[in-house]
Amino acid sequence: MRGCILNKVLILGSSGFLGKEIVSLYLDEDCHIEGVDKAPTKIKNNKFVSHEMEIKTFIKSKKYDLSEYNTIIDAATVLPFKNNKKKLMDENIYSAQELVKCSFDQNISIVYISSSGIYGMPSSNPIKIETENSPLDFYGDSKLQAEKILSDKLQQYNFSVIRPKAILGTARGGIFEVFFNLIEKNIPIPLPNYGEQVMQFVDVKDVARLSKFLSEKKINGVWPAAGPEPLTLNQYLDILEGKIQKKIYRLKLNATIFKFIGNILVTLKLTNFTKWHFGGYSHSSYFDKNWLPEGFTYKNTSIETFLTTAKYHLKFSNDE
Repeated sequence: MRGCILNKVLILGSSGFLGKEIVSLYLDEDCHIEGVDKAPTKIKNNKFVSHEMEIKTFIKSKKYDLSEYNTIIDAATVLPFKNNKKKLMDENIYSAQELVKCSFDQNISIVYISSSGIYGMPSSNPIKIETENSPLDFYGDSKLQAEKILSDKLQQYNFSVIRPKAILGTARGGIFEVFFNLIEKNIPIPLPNYGEQVMQFVDVKDVARLSKFLSEKKINGVWPAAGPEPLTLNQYLDILEGKIQKKIYRLKLNATIFKFIGNILVTLKLTNFTKWHFGGYSHSSYFDKNWLPEGFTYKNTSIETFLTTAKYHLKFSNDE
């Protein structure tokens, strides 16, 4: 068994899609792992202790003293689907406000999982460290505000932020679950910008690996999480067509019209999606391939990530 650089690890949001992957990585190490999440965990291991409660409740139970931990990875979030603005802003921001009140070991590593949604529709591509932040919805705004709260108060520690692209995996397809359902039913997929926008995805396992890498190497700063070699949406669908041996029908739409219709649906509360889904997904958005912590490599490209997720929903062979 490998020795664990970080002897005691705390993972916030440990029962979530990403949190579970992070916990699994540390189970292979010789260290003690604790997780905090309102949802019950399915992980059963004598090295893992689960606290089934809200983060603020856990922090208060510790009397704001987290100095026993060598690393903290905050993967907790309230997603925009089916949630109102107040709930998103309160929970995403409040947990950060509570966390910075704590005392920590001076050599602790803290990693916060943010979102690439803070860029909205980026002013230029590829997205670089200097690209302006311009969230399109309250989810992106809440993550950006949480980033600032943590960055301002944790400067004296090893602190890093990860801004992932759409995180996919066998258990989660996000907005693309809608696409896969339409494909199965032979219903045309609505493609904003005629499907010519470049899109980038990241495998959940790669985000977990990046989180662990940054904490163990004590690397500070802001980092994207994005599978290399992004393609246009049409290219992803072309490759998928070949895999499933079935025509994918496409309804190609002007980006402005798509966004306009989407904003009406959001305003009238006729959809669970937000303005970011209708605006952000209508335009190219991908990170500079050189914006990467030294020594880290992705195991999955964007197309490999997309196909892994599609295979789970559409049941095809991914063999070359």
